[in-house]
Amino acid sequence: MIVHANGSYETGEWLTADTYPDAYFVADGTELAVKVQALYPYYTFVIVDGVLVDVAERAKTPEEEAALLPQKSLEELRIESLEADNVALMTALADVYEQLIALQTNEGGDA
Repeated sequence: MIVHANGSYETGEWLTADTYPDAYFVADGTELAVKVQALYPYYTFVIVDGVLVDVAERAKTPEEEAALLPQKSLEELRIESLEADNVALMTALADVYEQLIALQTNEGGDA
């Protein structure tokens, strides 16, 4: 297994410590390899003398939490937009009715 500096990893029998010299080589099937796969991508490196010796679990960032939330479909977004437009139109119409009633009341009082 190769663990890259950004936290991603690759597995394969053909990967060796020389495959990616700027990454960390972890033997497949070891406790560390299993831990990397189990915690991915929510871990930080524990490095001793330039060697990856462990990974420590970390909390998700707010951005990662947001990315895990279900994303709305285009249809759902369009419905929300139309509902907001509908509320705005209903409010404007209510204002027009109030003005019309006020005009009728004033006309009735002058007669």
